[in-house]
Amino acid sequence: MDVRKSLVVNATPLETRIALLENGQLCELFIERATSKSLVGNVYKGRVAKLLPGMQSAFVGIGTAKDGFLYLDDPVSQRLAAAGLGADAEDEAEDGEVPEEPPPPAPLPPLHEGDEVLVQVVKDPIGTKGPRLSRHLSFPGRFLVYMPGIDHIGISRKITDSAERDRLRALIREHAGPGEGFIVRTAAIGEKDEDLLSDVAFLRDLWTEVQAQATRVPAPGLVWQDLRLLHKVLRDMFREEVASFWVDDAAVYEEVRGIVQKLHPDWADRVKPFTSDLPIFEAFGIEQEIEAARSPKVHLRHGGSIVLNQTEALVSVDVNTGRYVGKKDLEETVFHTNMEAIPEIVRQLRLRNLGGIIVVDFIDMLLAEHREEVMARLQEELVRDRNHARAAALSEFGLVEMTRKRTGPSLERQLSHPCPACAGSGRLPSAETILLRVYRELARQGDRLQGATVRLAVHPDTAPGLLGEAREGLLDLARALGAKVAWIERNDVARHTVGLEILPG
Repeated sequence: MDVRKSLVVNATPLETRIALLENGQLCELFIERATSKSLVGNVYKGRVAKLLPGMQSAFVGIGTAKDGFLYLDDPVSQRLAAAGLGADAEDEAEDGEVPEEPPPPAPLPPLHEGDEVLVQVVKDPIGTKGPRLSRHLSFPGRFLVYMPGIDHIGISRKITDSAERDRLRALIREHAGPGEGFIVRTAAIGEKDEDLLSDVAFLRDLWTEVQAQATRVPAPGLVWQDLRLLHKVLRDMFREEVASFWVDDAAVYEEVRGIVQKLHPDWADRVKPFTSDLPIFEAFGIEQEIEAARSPKVHLRHGGSIVLNQTEALVSVDVNTGRYVGKKDLEETVFHTNMEAIPEIVRQLRLRNLGGIIVVDFIDMLLAEHREEVMARLQEELVRDRNHARAAALSEFGLVEMTRKRTGPSLERQLSHPCPACAGSGRLPSAETILLRVYRELARQGDRLQGATVRLAVHPDTAPGLLGEAREGLLDLARALGAKVAWIERNDVARHTVGLEILPG
């Protein structure tokens, strides 16, 4: 099925939001705020703060609030992660032409505490963790990714025409110097030789500039900053299949159109100004979808649902039939619910930017052919994901284990912070639990309550829930200990607590 893609830009001085729509549905959302710009791709001259020999890693100060984490012997694939290009930066390993991992570069020199080291940010800080770093640097251009220090030419897996692959490989190999590695990106398909070689020259000059700047910058300090979000999207996502690029800010529209006019003059008409009085994200239905993505539950068209929960260890996805009762029998109902859930699961993983280990709990199916069709459909949908994602076989318990490359904080963590009342658990103690806590405290005070007045302060909204057996038991205990109980309703008391004050008699 053909997929109609559009990019929609909402730009303000404080924030830039860019949405990728596929057939009118929001599939990916990118946010850059003036107060919290991504560090991924930036190159720093760092200073080794602490070595962790048992983990073959180090903490490196780069001038940010938290030291970065560096594996001392990180694989060459970290270069591709640093480029932030997802599947576009993969080599041709799946075609059986080269090893999965490019040939290793010269061994990196050992590090000692206090050493200066050139590093690139691979992952942004998440939660209490600082940025993830790599000593393997990579620089993405329009058509190529440049990897200094390794002799390797890779081709994007998405370039499937064998003649085109051979042409691109031969051209870049002929013009690559010793110790220069390149990945040919999908955007290179059909491009002229002179445009590709122009990219080679541009990236080579960029690396020369970075090396020169590194000699001038004191550690810790920023050596080179990657493009801002708008330019990254233009570089990495504005492709042949993108039919329109809507922009709601006049200055940003002129900027985008000017860049496209230089790079792809025949695409300039795809850049369109949005002039309606209605906010652009509301007009395209994006704001509603962002709000819906904050809920763990997603309803499917025929009554089923999926529930996504993000934890520290993994992301769980549960598929439910819900109100869908089917038309034939239970097996068909289950099968159709699972099949309908798959594209929505993949879309939600992309939209919510969920990565790491993902476990999908499909509804149990009895027929082997149904299980095979479900897995085939899942693999088909994962092809649309720019982030590298892999799925294992369906287990006998109906579980599918997946991995998906992390590219930064999830949408939930970008847009929210843990609730101060429940500390992020999403649950608050019940009224009965609150009263039983007070009960245990009174029992602990024991004879010291003789003649005292126990004042219990509650929020007016909580007071009705504190009736019943637990409350009567608390009053009986207070009377037995010789104390009086006074209930006070106050708006300044948190709804999930009871303020306890003991006034001596």
